[in-house]
Amino acid sequence: MIRKFALLVSLFLLNACTGINTRQGEIANTNAYMTRASQISAIGDWGLSGRLSLDDGEDGGSGKLQWRVGPESSSLDFFAAMGRGAWHLEISDSGASLRDAEGVHTARDVETLVQQQIGWPVPVDALQWWARGLIAPGKVQTSEVDAQGLLVSLEQFGWAIQISRYNEFDGQLLPVRLEALNGRYRVKMAISQWQFQ
Repeated sequence: MIRKFALLVSLFLLNACTGINTRQGEIANTNAYMTRASQISAIGDWGLSGRLSLDDGEDGGSGKLQWRVGPESSSLDFFAAMGRGAWHLEISDSGASLRDAEGVHTARDVETLVQQQIGWPVPVDALQWWARGLIAPGKVQTSEVDAQGLLVSLEQFGWAIQISRYNEFDGQLLPVRLEALNGRYRVKMAISQWQFQ
């Protein structure tokens, strides 16, 4: 009886210590993320190039992407695979405009404009954060951060985001593989280069 009691106490203490260590690990990961997020978000002028893929379960497309973000505006250039089309997107506080083969289209914000043009909501504003391995401002359902402070997965605004790979650019670890899912909608980014001013 005494042996059983001692075993139960040992198991309880082991479980309690493991819980404390896990919690301390989570706090350390969060602190590392906050330090990294502060450094990355302080860079107000940046760009990336790579590939973008959009898919709604029935239709989709992929191509080359160049994205430039400044303090007051940003622009995206997309060149579809096999020369099937291209568009230029400009975003600022005053609204958004998209130029394609059919002309120039405008809207009060980028989400509305993209919804009008492709028929489903691409979270462009949030992607500016997710692409850098950062949580976008707003409510978060879940998030996972590793010991280096790198965002691994996230659920936000109805999207499930997985960042499967980081590489070092100018001394910073930044995402190079990202996938965002929202029901049948999928956005994938393969980033080949980051640029900083």
